Amino acid sequence: MAEHNNSDDADAAFLNALKAEQEMVEARQKASELREESEPIGDEPGERAEQGDTFRELSDQVEEDNHLQSNESKDTSTAASGAASLLPGVAVASPDDGPSSVNGSAVGDSAAQPLLNANMGAGPNTQESSAIPSPSVTPVGALVPDENNNDSVPHTLSVTSPTVGSNNNDSLLVSSATPAPVNAPSAAVPVQSPVQKGNSNVANKRKRLPQDIVGQLEDRIAEDPRGDIDAWLALIEEHRKKGKFDDVRAVYERFFVVFPAAADQWISYVKMELANNELQHVERIFQRSLFNVPNVELWSMYLDYIRRRNNLTTDTGGKARAVVNQSYEFVLNNVGCDREAGRIWTEYIQFVKSAPGNVGGSGWQDQQKMDSLRKVYQKAVTMPVQGVEQLWREYDQFEQGLNKLTARKFLQERSPMFMTARGCLIELSNITKGLRRDTLPRLPPAPGYEGYEDYTKQVELWKKWIQWEKGDPLVLAKEDPASLSTRIIYVFKQALMALRFWPEIWFDAAEWCFANGMDDQGVDFLNQGMAANPESCLLHFKYAERLEATTVIEGGEEALIRKGQLVRKPYDDLLNMLYEQVQKIQRKEKEELARIEDAFEFTNPRNAQDDDEDDDPTTAATRAAKDTQVAALKEGTKAQLQVMTKTISAVWINLMRAMRRVQGHGKVNEALGGSRQIFADARRRGKINSDVYVASALIEYHCYKDPAALKIFERGMRLFPEDENFALEYLKHLVAINDITNARAVFETFVGRVAAEKARKVYEFFYDYEAHYGELGQVYKMEKRMSELYPTDPYISRFSSRYAYKAVDPCSFLAVVSPAQQCKPKSQAISSSAPDHLPRDSRDYRDHPQAPPTAPANGRTSSPKRPANEELSDSSEHQRPRKLHRPDSPLKGAAGRRLDQQKRAQQQQQQQMMQGRDRNIPDRDDGMHRGGLGRGGYQQNPRQPQHQPQQMQMHQPPAPAQLPDLIMYLLSILPGADKYQAARFRPEAMVGLLGNINLPRDVQANNRESTSHHRSAPQGPKRKY
Repeated sequence: MAEHNNSDDADAAFLNALKAEQEMVEARQKASELREESEPIGDEPGERAEQGDTFRELSDQVEEDNHLQSNESKDTSTAASGAASLLPGVAVASPDDGPSSVNGSAVGDSAAQPLLNANMGAGPNTQESSAIPSPSVTPVGALVPDENNNDSVPHTLSVTSPTVGSNNNDSLLVSSATPAPVNAPSAAVPVQSPVQKGNSNVANKRKRLPQDIVGQLEDRIAEDPRGDIDAWLALIEEHRKKGKFDDVRAVYERFFVVFPAAADQWISYVKMELANNELQHVERIFQRSLFNVPNVELWSMYLDYIRRRNNLTTDTGGKARAVVNQSYEFVLNNVGCDREAGRIWTEYIQFVKSAPGNVGGSGWQDQQKMDSLRKVYQKAVTMPVQGVEQLWREYDQFEQGLNKLTARKFLQERSPMFMTARGCLIELSNITKGLRRDTLPRLPPAPGYEGYEDYTKQVELWKKWIQWEKGDPLVLAKEDPASLSTRIIYVFKQALMALRFWPEIWFDAAEWCFANGMDDQGVDFLNQGMAANPESCLLHFKYAERLEATTVIEGGEEALIRKGQLVRKPYDDLLNMLYEQVQKIQRKEKEELARIEDAFEFTNPRNAQDDDEDDDPTTAATRAAKDTQVAALKEGTKAQLQVMTKTISAVWINLMRAMRRVQGHGKVNEALGGSRQIFADARRRGKINSDVYVASALIEYHCYKDPAALKIFERGMRLFPEDENFALEYLKHLVAINDITNARAVFETFVGRVAAEKARKVYEFFYDYEAHYGELGQVYKMEKRMSELYPTDPYISRFSSRYAYKAVDPCSFLAVVSPAQQCKPKSQAISSSAPDHLPRDSRDYRDHPQAPPTAPANGRTSSPKRPANEELSDSSEHQRPRKLHRPDSPLKGAAGRRLDQQKRAQQQQQQQMMQGRDRNIPDRDDGMHRGGLGRGGYQQNPRQPQHQPQQMQMHQPPAPAQLPDLIMYLLSILPGADKYQAARFRPEAMVGLLGNINLPRDVQANNRESTSHHRSAPQGPKRKY
């Protein structure tokens, strides 16, 4: 009963403060009106200063009343809670995402949770201010030393969070004497978000003095709370410079309603409270932010705070070490899978090493330390985090130092998982190259404007990361599916920190949760996405469809009414926001028009004595420029309103369809309204187009065969007489019900009312109908009318369209009568020197028996190889090519001498064979007289020299054999070196690489045997090409 009275007193105090603030605003408005009516344009500075002092005194008085009422509420809550002291450390249970990844226990286990100081309580925590619902907080019975509290008896604190997907945070119970934060409303009064409050404040916007920086920033925030992030940060910094930390806290509270996952600002908030030694505020911030912001730096700061409050040097009983150990496990369970969490794993290993006991000892404490350290190592080396290779080396040394026999067993068990983790780290680094993990989200730029391409690129990179995690690169689906789900949810949260205002990521996250049996978390994603993007049709449609599909109807008509209300609420919220956007666009247009008029009046003041003002060229030019600006502004506003009208109409149509599925057609102005009630509400609120009438009429006809469909079409035709889309749909409906007489009447009425270009769609539709189902005379009449209205359209296209059926146009059919002539394959350009059937080399050396042509003096040859790229060469025509340093040959010593002897023996054998073959070759004339056949009936190769002096044959090396024709053709079609754009290898490096290859001994022996066998084998006649 006392608590109820205290709540009523707090509510009354807050309402009184709101009333006083409203009276102050009214007094300001009246004073402003009186000043504008009674004073000239140029006020004296002294008078303005006095008025400003008056307003400032009123504002200070209201703030003082608020402060006194807050203190009264504080005293009341203190008396109600009693003088019980609080435990500085309470266990914070993380969401139930599966078993722990460190100690194997469940995440919700109170024995595995860290300790948080909750002296400040939860405070006002609206649903909009949280990206993920706060977890439940349970006591663990461990005491955290408090420098301001000498009571060593542990106390318990129970803070129960709302269920997932709930919008009610009234279940946060804090048994502490906690003062309400500055400017924090009571839970009984609904809090208006900055997005909604900004639209109402802009209408009462007044001009600010140049020195009123705070007021100017507040106006900017009220006008654009989600887009003008710089104004938020500047306002926080302005209050901080003046030392107004209560105002800083108030601005932070409003800021985190719009940006609940801004990790950098949470960290700045914590640092400010730590600098002021406000530890209770720090603990309250951690309670609100940790589960909303999966940021490694923020969680590391939480670890630093826990270690600061739990001094290990004075810990004689081991309670402080247990608290820190639980905190480490808690942090690693939540952010240990992050790529940047390698530092936390390393710190945890060092913390475990600093525990009492010796690794490798025989005592129970030594064995316990060894087991704990091995467990942490084995978990850390399987995570794709920075520094995983160093962790593996340390783990190897750890196991080798204990026992070399058991080390091989443990290392072999973890080696495959470590290799997978290391490979995944490299792959993830490549996938996320260029990705910015921003924590302060920005609104997506409009297509075609600055930053749109960069934003969409970031979206694609985030989607690649998410898809990579869904592919299960760590192979966790069978052995640990909970860890796989945790990793995927984690990367979704990381993406939403940067892309909070991109609805597709929220939709994908919710859809993945629904597909994997995580319905509560999927609904929570949708709720948070709708809070972040109140204008998103995608998220509202998905949420409404989810409610419609999962809500069970029990109880007859009352159940249908309740389900209809439940399904309609997301649509109503969306429509309210869209209508507010329309009002904002119209209000902004009025403000811009007023600004243009003021600028024109300032540059061209009115003068009663100047009668020929219109004849002034300067004034006329300025007026023309003003008219151009006004016309451009109105045109842009008209385009925006058209887009909004189409969107609002589409939302009404989808709501109409949903209510038809839930409640049927219903009755207007009754509880069970159905689709007809939605149609009536849409007409009442306005800002709709003809699509709503078409959809309602078609629902009445197709679902209920109701004659009201024709009445709706007739009503719409009177409201939208020049809408070609509506007229087209009306004609389609009349043709579908076979009411051709009215269809012709509607057609003639519409085409006689609008311009020819606007009636093109209607003409084409009715022409197709006459061509398919009408008389030929009617077709000719339609063709004549259309040829007069559209003379540029070719008649053959119109004629062929009459005989086309769906996608088949028989008039364009071309018969293939002669495939040999009509279906010839396209020929490719081949070198003229090659025959038709096969390209061959055109060179013939039969008339030049001495030798093949020598290279020209300039060093160029007619080789079919691709020419060298002269741009890449360091030489020119008058400069010798640069000599490259050739590395030392790998064949030195005995191996080199054996290779040299083998080469010399091979050369001598070849010379002997050439001499013996030349003695058996007859004269050239004799060979020709015998029909070109040599001894043995073999055809003589015309390209080989057949009559050479004996001395030349002894001293001249044998001519190179002619390459086969196919090889010559291949070399002739190879592109030039200038076309090669890939990586270029350095010749000296390649030679060095090949020379330094170490072949196994068995391979070298096999090579020697195959070489000797090849030399000893008899050589048959060469193959002729």
